[in-house]
Amino acid sequence: MSRSKSDIHSRLSRSEFLKLTGAAGLAALAPGRIAVGASEALAMRPVPKSKDGLQLPVIGLGTAQDFGAREEVAEKTEVLKILLNDGGKIIDTAANYYRGSSEELIGELLEENDLRSKAFIATKFGERGRQNGIDSVERSFERLRTDHIELMFVHNMIDVDTHLPALKDYKEKGRIGYFGVTSTGRNQDELTRWMDDFDFVEFAYAVDFRDAENTLLPMAADKGVAVLIALPLGRGRPLQAMRGKEVPQWAKEELDCHSYAQLLLKFVVSHPDVTAAIPGTNNPRHMAENLDAGRGPIATPKQRERIAALWD
Repeated sequence: MSRSKSDIHSRLSRSEFLKLTGAAGLAALAPGRIAVGASEALAMRPVPKSKDGLQLPVIGLGTAQDFGAREEVAEKTEVLKILLNDGGKIIDTAANYYRGSSEELIGELLEENDLRSKAFIATKFGERGRQNGIDSVERSFERLRTDHIELMFVHNMIDVDTHLPALKDYKEKGRIGYFGVTSTGRNQDELTRWMDDFDFVEFAYAVDFRDAENTLLPMAADKGVAVLIALPLGRGRPLQAMRGKEVPQWAKEELDCHSYAQLLLKFVVSHPDVTAAIPGTNNPRHMAENLDAGRGPIATPKQRERIAALWD
């Protein structure tokens, strides 16, 4: 994987810092819920309904914006390489992302760069009607150039009960590993209706949008449902609020966060009931920066509130 001299220097600086701070305090928030290897390893969270002990890195990649566009393909290829060669796994996409071409480009790049075996692909369909849902799922297999998809979501709670039997059948046949349902709107609390039926849920949660702490996150933990967090950077609002401001020294020293994006991600993935956050990016430097938010110390509850107070 190629990197510029400035990127390599930046990574070395972070590496040296982590050697000094280590991974102490990772289990303080929720002992047994987080597995950590070397000091530079990404924190991992278990998938509760996994039969083989699957754990996933706490930082993944979202592709909801324009990842499917054919511009800047070299940069997008590098994003995938950084994600999958530096400890990440989750690539979150959907049948309708970027006019339906996001899945296609991801499948192409994974195949061309021999990266498919490293990826945990989560994709989505949002059709009404049983057969329309099945047709969309089959197209996803084709576009992603794979005969097995790790996670299939019903997008935005569309016709969930109609699609549930087909998803169970796909899982029983081994064509998908897990299935789930998503929502990122103000009505996302309605996801609680299906917590008994699904392996995963995906919803929005950020420092400026914490409603999920009241019902969704505790229920997911109680029901053994894995949680992917969409929009962990709050649609950019918190970053805009801090434009031009220096990251507090305590955040650098205690949490190894050197940007506000890292601090926002650290806030999200430090919640013990979050499996992984999936910030979107087409920028290789941002992908590396996002991954580093999943390394080093996990924030304690007091540190999480201290992070949140920056935006109060």
